Amino acid sequence: MSIAAAAALGSTAEAATFPVGTPNFTATPGAGGTFAGAFKNQGIAAGVFSDTFTFTLPSNGLGSGTVTTSVTDLFSVSDLDFTSVLINGFAANITRTEGGAFEVAFVNNVPIVSGQLNRLVVNGLSRGNGAYGGQATFTPVTAAVPEAATWAMMVMGFGVVGFAMRRRKTVVRFSQAI
Repeated sequence: MSIAAAAALGSTAEAATFPVGTPNFTATPGAGGTFAGAFKNQGIAAGVFSDTFTFTLPSNGLGSGTVTTSVTDLFSVSDLDFTSVLINGFAANITRTEGGAFEVAFVNNVPIVSGQLNRLVVNGLSRGNGAYGGQATFTPVTAAVPEAATWAMMVMGFGVVGFAMRRRKTVVRFSQAI
């Protein structure tokens, strides 16, 4: 798309924020502290847009997700292009096929921190009635803490190694020339 064509769309910057629980952003808790989410925006006016989806989770973990858009006629009023998709500052990979008729952005294993406001930001250019949708998943990650028996074995192992090193006798060999 040329600069003149982009300018013809207008320089309107549309910014929207969608907290989890709004019609544009839903989340469903699952087994083991997991969450599955769905997010979308539709009817995006012509121009540059920036949508922010916000959420807070109860535990640290990893998030992954995709966001897609498609159009029947390139550069028509319903066409939309992603310029960037970020989750907590991590950039998603954007793939375009069929000359840009289909776009998908995806990212995997992004750190999500508990108790803080996490952000998914979708930036793009709409030609007048753009739409996109996506899904995200979250899996909590717990730090592996050794059990008491494991600690005992490890301490005993260090003790045995230390004892063996201390008791080790140095063998000195002398050779005499006759």
